[in-house]
Formats: sequence, structure tokens, C-alpha cells
Amino acid sequence: MKNKIVKISFVILSILLIIPSLIYLISNKTVMGFDIYFDFFLNNNINKVISTLAFLILFILLTIIYFIIYKIDCFKNIKRILIFITLIGIIFTIMLPWTSSDIFYYMGVGELDARYNQNPYYITMRDYYVQNEENIDDDILLQGATNYWGNTTVVYGPIAQLFFKACSLLSMKNITIALFIFKFTNLIIHIINTYLFYKISGKKKFAILYGLNPFILIEAIANVHNDIIILFFVLISLYFLLKRKNLLISIIALALATGVKYFTILLLPVVILYHFRTEKRLSIRFLRCIEYGVIFLVIFALEYILYFNDYQIFLAMMVQTSRWSCSIYSVLLQYNNELFAIVRAVFIVIFFMYYVVMYINLLTEKNIKFYNIIRKYNIALILFLLILTNFHPWYLIWLFATIIWQKPNTIRNIIGLSLCTEIANSVYMFLYESWRFDKYFVLAIIVLFIIWKIVTNKEKIKLEKEKRGLK
Repeated sequence: MKNKIVKISFVILSILLIIPSLIYLISNKTVMGFDIYFDFFLNNNINKVISTLAFLILFILLTIIYFIIYKIDCFKNIKRILIFITLIGIIFTIMLPWTSSDIFYYMGVGELDARYNQNPYYITMRDYYVQNEENIDDDILLQGATNYWGNTTVVYGPIAQLFFKACSLLSMKNITIALFIFKFTNLIIHIINTYLFYKISGKKKFAILYGLNPFILIEAIANVHNDIIILFFVLISLYFLLKRKNLLISIIALALATGVKYFTILLLPVVILYHFRTEKRLSIRFLRCIEYGVIFLVIFALEYILYFNDYQIFLAMMVQTSRWSCSIYSVLLQYNNELFAIVRAVFIVIFFMYYVVMYINLLTEKNIKFYNIIRKYNIALILFLLILTNFHPWYLIWLFATIIWQKPNTIRNIIGLSLCTEIANSVYMFLYESWRFDKYFVLAIIVLFIIWKIVTNKEKIKLEKEKRGLK
């Protein structure tokens, strides 16, 4: 009976979260012109404080039920978990992307590529639309051209662009259909990812931790971020590395992940050196790194064939480094440019030194345990996040790929940080989306995470006392 109550509660809270979006869709019958961001009720006539408080109450209650479901183990097997996650996922597909406009950028560059045969690595949506405005009757391209990123060529790898192109091609120029094609595609990937977490770990708890996480449901399904695709390819790579002992397929999957966002190349040495961990000769290990590194680079280069005109195409990965948003650097830039430069330089040096030392240790270590090297990689990834000038909550999805092998405390921290960051977004809900309020966003994350640590540490101490038979 208790299991049914908590599951029904999760469903009801999920439905309550998507009601504003449902009302908007029924009233407007299209998402064309959608521009109500960081307003939960999607209604400018309702006080933003009331709207934000309503979201926070529902989100926090959903989070509490999420932890209860995890703790009491409501599901008998993985099949029931997948069915429930599918139901919840379908509910969240209705929620409009009210805290991010990225999906309209995805749709726009996909449409530019699929419908107009333009290379989005060399021409922007805005330029093409302005040049051909009289001959274009396309809501998807118009919405994309007016997007914040509308004057930017593609900032992602070619695998991401092929995904955008395929989804846009199926939309028949209908922006609402396009949005839900992207959403249901992400939902399918989310379900597969949930199963992969179970398949790799052999434990239901990781399927629940990922699959029902309110942060994941909002950022991956409601906001339709492509980071969930990266997660899929990385999980495939790790599955074939660990379960099938097939390094080639693992490398291919990792190259495909890098073809979405480039940071996943950081995992390459870990994959190769773990596979050859029984090789005692250092020279052979090094040669295997070179050999499979070349294979990886060849696959990665082949991904660009459809779009390659000149080397300018590789500048895509540099675009976001020239923008500052939601990070500690956007805060520092408001006060002191010199301090910004010093802090970032320090973090870059720390990141590269750590990564190089990690690689050398892996290369020379005789007894490699996967959980040890993946934890080191996880630290490298966190340091990489710290050097980004452009940080957004959904980047934390990257950390979930290796959560299976982390220590319990690290798992709690990853889950807590993801939820705290989503709650910290309420800064922009109370006010409005602007770099001026990034300092409050960053401060909110820090304060919320400290509170999270205090609460979880108390819970940890309580559990330890119970195990010891203490009061």
C-alpha cells in the first residue's frame, strides 16, 4: 500500500508541474513565438513570486518523493521501473522548455540543414533568414533565427547536427510537431539510459537514481538538452568495455559521444589503458594508446565528412569559450577583469596538471582497478567544468555517466548538486534571466549545497548509529 501511495504521489506532482504548459498549449495551439522564460505559470499577468514559489514547492515535494521511492525500493524488477519511468517521462514531454531556449536553436539549425541544404557550420540561421526572408514561410527557421544563438554557427559536433537534422526533417515545417519529435526522441534515449544503468551495475537503485531524478526529467525531457545523447554513447562505450570486452566498439561509441560535445575525449585514455591493464610493458601500453588514439581520431574526423569545407569547421568548439554565463567567471567579470583572468588561469593550470599526472599514473600503474581510475576521471571532469566560462545546470548530466563507480558520498554529492542547481535557477524566476544576476545564482548553489551537505551528513551519522545499535 505504501509503495502505491508514493508512486501515485510522484505521478500527481509530475502532472501538477506540467499543468501550466498544458494550459499554454491548449490556449495557443502552437509553440511558435514561445518566449515566456523563467515564469513557471507561463502567464505574465500572475505575480512572479507566486509563480516561483509554486514551482519550488512542487519541485521540492517531487524531490522528497523521489528519495522515498529510492529508499523503500518500490519496484520488484527493472521492467516495472522502466514502465513507471516511461509514464513519468511521457508526462514531462508536455512541459514546455520554460528555463531554456536551446531546443529552438537545435530545431533551427536542423531545419537549415534538412530543408534548405545549408551548411550550418558556415552560415547562421539569422543570416540565411534575412537574406531569403521573402521566400521563406517556415516557423521553425524563424524561431531559430530569433533565438539567442541565432547569429551563431553550429557549436556542437556533427553527430549532434545529424540528430537535429533527422528530427527537423520529420517535422514537416511544423514547429510544434518538431518540438515533440525532439522530446519523444529524448524520452526513448532516457529509457534506454535507465536500462543501461541497470545493465552495467546489475542494481535497480542506479536505474531509479537516474531515471526518476527530477533534475534529469526537467533538463533532459522538458528542456530537451542534447547532453542526454552524450550520456547514452558514454554508457554504451562503458558497457562494451566492461561487459563485452570489446574495445573497438567502445572507442566508436566514445567517438560518437565526442561528435556531440567535445569534452568526452577526456575519457579516451581511461578506456584504452583499462582495456590493456594486464599488459606489464610500459612501451606496449603507450603504443596501444597511440594506436587506438589514432583509430578514435579517424572515426571522429570521418564524422565531419558531410559538413567539411575547410578547417573553420573545427572552430565550433571554441564559440562558447567567448561567452560568459551562469559561472563564477561571469560573476568575477562584473567586479574585476584582472581577478577573472588570474582565477581562470589558475583553474586551467590545475586542470591540465591533474589530467597529465592522471594519465601518467594510468600509464605506469601495474594494478588498475576500474573504480579507481573512473573516480580520478570524475575529478578531472569536475575540474573541467570549473574552467568553463559558460556553465548551465544541464552540464551536470555529464557527471551521471560514471556515478555507478563513485563512493556513496560522491554519489550523494552529484545527486545533491544537480538538484541544488535546479533550485538555484529560481533566482532568474524571481527576477529575470540576465548575467547581472549570475552572482545570486552561483551564491544560491553554494548555500544550497552546504545545506545539502549538513542534512546528508546528519542522516549518515544517524544511519551509522542505527547500525551500531546506538540510540
